[in-house]
Amino acid sequence: MIKNRLKKLRLANNLTQTTLGKISGISLAQIGRYEKGLSKPSARTLAKLAKALDVDSNYFTDENKFLDKTSIEKHFGKLKLVIKTDEDLKILIALIEVLYHKNFDKSAH
Repeated sequence: MIKNRLKKLRLANNLTQTTLGKISGISLAQIGRYEKGLSKPSARTLAKLAKALDVDSNYFTDENKFLDKTSIEKHFGKLKLVIKTDEDLKILIALIEVLYHKNFDKSAH
């Protein structure tokens, strides 16, 4: 789980392994090992990566069921039930934008 989330988040932030290494203080080689699943970072290292990528360190280890495809489809089904007006849809879109910028858009900070 860590390897996939680390690489996905690094790429979403348009960072190379080298750049992430410089920001986090972790070597390029070590980041490569984490992304390939050849090594697992310590809690301290995860904290450094999380800080560099501006996420909570639980992002890498939390088995969030919401990320599961079946669960996402279930949540979309709920959205269909609660989105009743154009105003509801605007609120949902605004919330998605806020979350996106919070987690992926470094220029918003």
